[in-house]
Amino acid sequence: MGNVVVKEKVDFSEEVNLRHFNLLRSVGRGSFGKVRIVERRDTKKLYALKYISKAECIRMEALTNVFRERDILEDVDHPFVCNLRFAFQDEEYMYMVIDLMMGGDLRFHITRRRFIENVIRFWIAEMACAIRYLHSQGIVHR
Repeated sequence: MGNVVVKEKVDFSEEVNLRHFNLLRSVGRGSFGKVRIVERRDTKKLYALKYISKAECIRMEALTNVFRERDILEDVDHPFVCNLRFAFQDEEYMYMVIDLMMGGDLRFHITRRRFIENVIRFWIAEMACAIRYLHSQGIVHR
């Protein structure tokens, strides 16, 4: 997937689609999807765009899991959870626009350096709050 260049004016009153975003850098890759940082054209707000190949999803018999993820993300709203902001599709991909959480993942940071106890306490408190919220919504993470 390359950069999207839109010459014509984008109508932001229509249903959200890929043309509403400037595609920035790639930040991740999964079994059948990728994640990029995107910027919404009208607000300049940054998000993470997860795009999933429909063909790969079908080939790997993962449609149920992807739909479950989308349904769960649609229902949650918490500051320590990546919340779903938009979802749409085209012929080739399903797209989920979620909150961008900058700073990398915990595994990355653990391999790079040691942390002081207060930082670790803070992170554990954030995770505990997020997990408590998810459990209150009937969601259990694997």
